[in-house]
Amino acid sequence: MKQTYQTIDYEWLTRPTGDPFADAGGFAIEYLSEKFPEKDILELIDYMNKIYVNKWNANLYMFFHNSKILQPAYKGNQKIVESNKYFKSLIQETDSIGLGYCRITGRETPLFIGGRNNTMLTGAGTLVNFHHFFQKGIALSKEALIRIHFVPFACPLLQGKIGLMQSSNEMLSRLFVRMTIDKNLHEIATGISEGATKAAFNIPANAIFEFIDYSINHLAEFKDGNLLPSLTLYHFTNFKDQPNVKLYQLPAKVFLFYRTCLQPRFKEDWQKFVRSHYYDGQHKGAKYNLQSGKFELVKSKETEVIDFDDYKQWFNRILNKLLIDENIRPEILRWSRKHPFNFEIVSIYQQNIIGMKKETIIKIKELAAFLVREEDADKIKKRIKALDGAKNASALRRFILKDVVAANYVAMNENPIVTVDDYVNYLFPDGSYWAEIRDILLIAIYQELHERDLISEELKVELDSEVEEEVIND
Repeated sequence: MKQTYQTIDYEWLTRPTGDPFADAGGFAIEYLSEKFPEKDILELIDYMNKIYVNKWNANLYMFFHNSKILQPAYKGNQKIVESNKYFKSLIQETDSIGLGYCRITGRETPLFIGGRNNTMLTGAGTLVNFHHFFQKGIALSKEALIRIHFVPFACPLLQGKIGLMQSSNEMLSRLFVRMTIDKNLHEIATGISEGATKAAFNIPANAIFEFIDYSINHLAEFKDGNLLPSLTLYHFTNFKDQPNVKLYQLPAKVFLFYRTCLQPRFKEDWQKFVRSHYYDGQHKGAKYNLQSGKFELVKSKETEVIDFDDYKQWFNRILNKLLIDENIRPEILRWSRKHPFNFEIVSIYQQNIIGMKKETIIKIKELAAFLVREEDADKIKKRIKALDGAKNASALRRFILKDVVAANYVAMNENPIVTVDDYVNYLFPDGSYWAEIRDILLIAIYQELHERDLISEELKVELDSEVEEEVIND
């Protein structure tokens, strides 16, 4: 970018501030400056104004209210002229309210009023009691206001609102903006642009995890490195009558878990598990085909086949639970009754997301191997039913004492399978949830059966009926 104006602090046009809107606009200015290094900041503003007016038909109502571009008194090219004049007045500092500290950058600088016309979610100028010292708006530097003008080009539309992704890692925040700008520029070049580009997904959880996929594929630092960023999706609108924002936050531990599941040794099992949990109300009864990776909906005389590109827009139970910090253990248990699933994924999830001790996982795996030690379908079925029937901590304790500890003693094994230390510190420590132990033990048992190919046809029928009953009761 040409640094033409002495009144502009060019560093603060792009420097990260921590404010999601100002940062998105700053990253947009940074990227557009790389594409058009011959343009100064006013020329970049003019470039954006021409897109907003000529390509987007001034459709900025979700972003601003009553800005120069949205003024009904201005028609056509006059919108561009008036908006350019406004930003030129900022640069010339003709409308400053005085010297002070910018609420976004924290710098002492000439200040200007920010309201619904030039900022987002900052309150209307008429509500003076909303602002400090009864000001007519939020007091900002010209650099901050210029940055925010570029936000519409840096954010896609998601479910009829605006989606802005911010990360604890600047590289990811910057990547999101650049990805969005590239999509906007492509749509403008191909003549299909009618406004801000639409996100590839309509559901926030799907959009967030798709962006993780994109970041892993485009930034080597996030594929195998130690960088563990958190992500926040700001889902908002600045409409006149209904301004609002909802935050979706994905912590770093979930980013790590999800990234781990995409590694080659886990990806196939994880992908089948996740994809089978898509759901859409308009396709009730659709079943996931493990072999084809598609959903099939049987109708009266034909079967509708839904490809991934279509059903990835559906609600996904697993992705949504990971996003809102709900336990996916019930889904893993139900899946394990019928399908092989790498138990290491379960182990990683329990340790990194739930906080279970590694020693507990190791002990549960050992108990599972002990409980399926005999290749006898009837005995295995009885043990599974007894464990499944444990509805409280006391019942689970009795099962372990009878079917594990006592059975190990009767078998005259030299070493105890459950020591006092195991029992007190790992299986039933203070603050533990007994159902967690029961379910993980069941999952481990099923995976032992799958690995050893010990699930007989009789047991498969039994497991199928249990799965159906769970689905009905869910």
